[in-house]
Amino acid sequence: MAEPEPFANISGRRSEASTRLWAAGGMLLAAAFGLGSRIAPMATWPIIGPYGGDAAWAMAAYAGWRFVFPGLDRRWIAGLALGLATTVEVSQLADWDWLNSIRAERVGALLLGRGFLWSDLAAYAVGTITAMALGSLIDVPRRRPDAAGTGSPTSRR
Repeated sequence: MAEPEPFANISGRRSEASTRLWAAGGMLLAAAFGLGSRIAPMATWPIIGPYGGDAAWAMAAYAGWRFVFPGLDRRWIAGLALGLATTVEVSQLADWDWLNSIRAERVGALLLGRGFLWSDLAAYAVGTITAMALGSLIDVPRRRPDAAGTGSPTSRR
């Protein structure tokens, strides 16, 4: 009989610790891609240059929510990520001194943005959908092999 995967629970889904590990990695990759999309040569590419950072921001938001709520359904995580991204984008319409002082700093500008653009909302949607699709590929349910070693769910009764 094969040993069960150490990061899978009885239902075959990843454990919360494994999900959090994947989410942390996803946040780092999304941040690296987002920062990379702001410098040459990626910054000059037609789609990646203007929208890559915003899509990556939404992907990082998805991974962040997945880290906080590892057991929550992907659709809810996507809704939270898209809601946060939209809220941050709409907040760019606000002209408050304290918020502008945060945005004047590099980290503040990366996290909160500087100017409202409708096209950024589309980039956030694409980033969220991409993150959800990648999460679906990574979080494929694990099947435990039955006594015959076939892994057939009908043979486990």
